[in-house]
Amino acid sequence: MRHIVKPLLRHRMMPLLVVLQVALACAIACNALFLLQQKLVPILTPDGVGQPQQLVVAWNLAPRGQPWPVSTLRQTAAELRAIPGVTVVSLAGSWPMETMAQMTGTVLADGRDGKADAVIYIGDHLRSTLDLKLVAGRDFSATEDAVVYKNIGIDDDGPTIITRALANRLFPDGHALGKVIRIGDQADAGRRTVVGVVAHLMRNKFSQDNREDIDYSMLFPGTPSNWPVPMFGVRVRSAAEVASVLKAVKATVQRELGPNMIQGIDPAYETYGDMRQRMLAQPKAAVWLLSGVSLIVLLVALVGIMGMTSYWVQQRTRQIGIRRALGAKRSDILHHIQWENLMVMSAGILLGMVLAYAVNLWLMRHYELTRLPWQYLPLGAVLMLALGQLAVLSPALRAAKVPPVVATRSV
Repeated sequence: MRHIVKPLLRHRMMPLLVVLQVALACAIACNALFLLQQKLVPILTPDGVGQPQQLVVAWNLAPRGQPWPVSTLRQTAAELRAIPGVTVVSLAGSWPMETMAQMTGTVLADGRDGKADAVIYIGDHLRSTLDLKLVAGRDFSATEDAVVYKNIGIDDDGPTIITRALANRLFPDGHALGKVIRIGDQADAGRRTVVGVVAHLMRNKFSQDNREDIDYSMLFPGTPSNWPVPMFGVRVRSAAEVASVLKAVKATVQRELGPNMIQGIDPAYETYGDMRQRMLAQPKAAVWLLSGVSLIVLLVALVGIMGMTSYWVQQRTRQIGIRRALGAKRSDILHHIQWENLMVMSAGILLGMVLAYAVNLWLMRHYELTRLPWQYLPLGAVLMLALGQLAVLSPALRAAKVPPVVATRSV
């Protein structure tokens, strides 16, 4: 090992440049991979909604003055159900992929240690309108869907349907049906009994760290009152009827609610598939940007390491030739340069890990990002080690092929 370290110490500038380049690339790679993973989660996670292009949503229905009376909203829902091609209609207080109205809260398993931050969707016929896959239990009954809450309904007792991810988080033993969930840790918090579990339902706002809670969702039956931003979900029988139903939904809502809407705030009518595409446009753009930046950084690091190693090998051509003349094999020269590169890369990676953590602290302070998980540090280290060995392979092979006679004369 000493015969590898001593040449590095004699010519410090070249190894130092490689160390600094590796450290910078490692710091950028660790944070870029972390940010990339965060942006990919909502894109790759199934939202649970079936046939998204056959679900028409009417939202941003802002009333002028007092919130809409429940009787008016239910009459509008009845008119929507009468549209040809409509199979089911939901009157809801919030909706997946719609961020103007958000209901979230800390939920706890009653009598257990389970705790999570979950999004809550309140409305009638929610599961059937969203076409969520029920994996356990039952749907809400007609009586439960007919409930009208005195307020929003979050603090009321009643049944709930939760996602499988939330069920596993609150009840790790796998027995969620019939169990009680508290909405908040107050003494008078609402208690909801789990009657069903659906496969997936994505929350309607993505956090900075989406790894765990993006699929923590709950459904409450009934209709909120005194809620200023209601919305309607309309399930269409077939894709061929979507355009005509969308047009009819707009006409019906305008006829029933239009005269009392706030002027200057246009209601929105679109399919859920379009809402999802619009909501995910920013994460997709961020993925392309982060992927491009990461690729450029890694390519620059690859070319830089290769160029510096080539120059470093060229400067020691005579030394390599003497070793060959004394009996060193090509494999000995190759392994020597690879071990030398490994030592330099290791020093750069250790410095890069410290720098990666410092960059993450700066991002946390100025951009409210979450802390970089420690798993990304060894991931970045392995990536840079592989990159370094790939970069040094060509110069090492070229050095190993130099004949001893030529090498000893190249002074």
